Amino acid sequence: ASATWHFSTEELPAESRSDLFGVERRYFRRVKSGSEVTLVPITGSTPIAVGDEVEVQLSLRAKAAAEYVHLRDPRGAGFEPESTVSRNKWDLGIAWYEEVRDSGTNFFFEQLPVGEYAFKYRLRANMAGTFRVGPATVQSMYAPEFNAYSAGAVLKVGGE
Repeated sequence: ASATWHFSTEELPAESRSDLFGVERRYFRRVKSGSEVTLVPITGSTPIAVGDEVEVQLSLRAKAAAEYVHLRDPRGAGFEPESTVSRNKWDLGIAWYEEVRDSGTNFFFEQLPVGEYAFKYRLRANMAGTFRVGPATVQSMYAPEFNAYSAGAVLKVGGE
């Protein structure tokens, strides 16, 4: 027998939770000056303007080797991905399929060895407003009891 419990709340998680897996998410505003690009960490007071480029960095940790793992990173409604191409990728000694959707970006791993891995992708702020972003989640597809999530985020985009 098995039981599954789903719940819903208006509160975003203030901190990440992990066990076998761990996931952290950070946002950076990309500031270009000439040919140099500087990453400015986005906090509650960091101004984001419509048209700004935002880099999302995900840190995934696996304490044990796993198969068929899904990492999902939802996207705020006021942001659009820089690249809309879904594709297989190989880097960091692992392979994965990166799927870009309207609601977020998914990463699928057939094999996930022990270790810590960093992934990044870019978004563009396309609408002013305050946007709540749910936590990034990682879960074993065939053993859903092994899961983790990051903190949620609130991103504020002002006018130009």
